[in-house]
Amino acid sequence: MEPTTVSLMPASKQDAVRKALLVTFQTTEADDIILLAGGLSSALVYKIAVNGRSYVMRIVMQPTAFQDPARQFECMNLAAAAGIAPRVYYTDAADALSITDFIESKPIAGQFSDEELAIRYAQIVKSIHGLPIFPALTDYLDGVDMLIANYKSFGLLPESATAEFLDRYAEIARVYPRHQPDLVASHNDLHPNNILFDGDKIWVIDWEAAFRNDRYVDLAIRGRLYSDNVALEETYLRAYFGDDLDDYKRARYFLMQQVSHVFYGMVFMWLIALARTPETVIDTCMDAPRLKEIHARIGAGEVAIGSIDGQLQYAKALLGEALYGMKTSRFTESIALMG
Repeated sequence: MEPTTVSLMPASKQDAVRKALLVTFQTTEADDIILLAGGLSSALVYKIAVNGRSYVMRIVMQPTAFQDPARQFECMNLAAAAGIAPRVYYTDAADALSITDFIESKPIAGQFSDEELAIRYAQIVKSIHGLPIFPALTDYLDGVDMLIANYKSFGLLPESATAEFLDRYAEIARVYPRHQPDLVASHNDLHPNNILFDGDKIWVIDWEAAFRNDRYVDLAIRGRLYSDNVALEETYLRAYFGDDLDDYKRARYFLMQQVSHVFYGMVFMWLIALARTPETVIDTCMDAPRLKEIHARIGAGEVAIGSIDGQLQYAKALLGEALYGMKTSRFTESIALMG
């Protein structure tokens, strides 16, 4: 007997999938189901075809406080209503399942000048921050502190390997504003895979990490593109802040860039700790290429981000990028402005 499309999905989710299809499309089967290359969360992301049209079905397999479908769907629906995220057809927090439009992504390179693209990205970030406030989760730096504490407990690397990096990060943790009342709706994971261009419009997907947060988190993550280009960074920040841009905001943005490097670096250390076995050999040398180079290697298929070795290379590059920034005169000046 030929397997149905739904039977190719996890057995524990097949009833939920059929219910979602029935409610949304009045059928219990899709014409086609393709598992897409996903991120690093527990979510399974499928491209499904129904009646000749493509959609995205996303299933969170292991919901947690961080990967909370109810919060994710609330944020995603607000973004979709504003035309920032693709249209949402179905969500069920209990089943941890959603159906949205499928965006046929096209290369954005060459479509706009560097300056135009910096302005567009700033406008996207600003539009997200203008949404109705998202549910709360945690203070971002409190979350980073927790990840660092977990990293120390893992014993992946000798203390000496990250001592300088942790000492300098402590300077940020000491002066950066926390638990502030001026928080915004924040995506918190605006890396390139979550920003799609359909040939006309830019869309933002994957709202799993979204919650009420410091506006500088989204700004810093998307602004990594301009960390080595002072002019484009200024264009980007001025497009977001307008005439309100000042040295304090530039300093806070710069410090949050280093925090975001630390956050992602520690997330990858956590993933390595979960995946390692007694036979896993961890290279304790912290020499690593700059972040742009490691991104190029990942794009070229030279570094497999799904492997422990690839994740370790990426984590080292992220932490190295933070340390690089924290050893500059701009870091010292930014710390002083926060004080």
